Amino acid sequence: MVNDDDASQYLRECAIAALIIVGAYTLFITELISSLILFIIVAVTLPRWIINVHELLHAKSSEQINGIIRCLGISPVPLSIFTLSYQQIHEIHLAHHRHAATESDPDAYHIRGNLFLIILNSLTTPEQSFLRWVKINGFSPQLGIDLLIKLVFLVILALLGGKKFLFFLLFIRIVYGLGDLVFFRLVHHQKGEYGTFEMKLPSIITTWGERIFGRTVIQATINHDVHHQNPRIAAHNLAKVREHIMVS
Repeated sequence: MVNDDDASQYLRECAIAALIIVGAYTLFITELISSLILFIIVAVTLPRWIINVHELLHAKSSEQINGIIRCLGISPVPLSIFTLSYQQIHEIHLAHHRHAATESDPDAYHIRGNLFLIILNSLTTPEQSFLRWVKINGFSPQLGIDLLIKLVFLVILALLGGKKFLFFLLFIRIVYGLGDLVFFRLVHHQKGEYGTFEMKLPSIITTWGERIFGRTVIQATINHDVHHQNPRIAAHNLAKVREHIMVS
């Protein structure tokens, strides 16, 4: 089961990912690395932040998370001027677990339906999740404060990088969109059926995937069915308990 040590590790991983991404952007705007190198760094690093926040959603409430992650939510660099904070993401994700891949799932719009539409929805998930949340739950003062903080963050990054900021934000959005496509559509739709499925990959892909993206990213993805059976199991333990949980 996930414990406080796991949660502390997730927080450390988030901090490291944030420092790497912002550091890479700094190197990019000072022309010490190319746009290709920046994209590779973002592609390797951003999924680590995302998956560690996902794991935190099952371990800590909004009140138990530090203010930075509570505000930024799903990405260390604001994905848009309209994004949700940890509290809203937490509630949406718990509802996703209760109604996974059904029409009642708040994430159904980027799981169910035509693949082309799903791709478009995955690329616009931050904005769509925000608008859908506000439509149902309204706009809270705290959400407004968080949005203002993230807007200031975006403006600072844009002023520092100028036109280079557009490349950076584009890379962030592409990587986020691809990750969203994998972590929602691919693990909840197989052979024309909706549900929650195991992703079976050749061992060599799993091994290299863990080396590149980290064990938590790969294990939480390929064992997503086990995760949905018991979300309080830490990602690095999912493979170990697969036989017991699925038999149960």
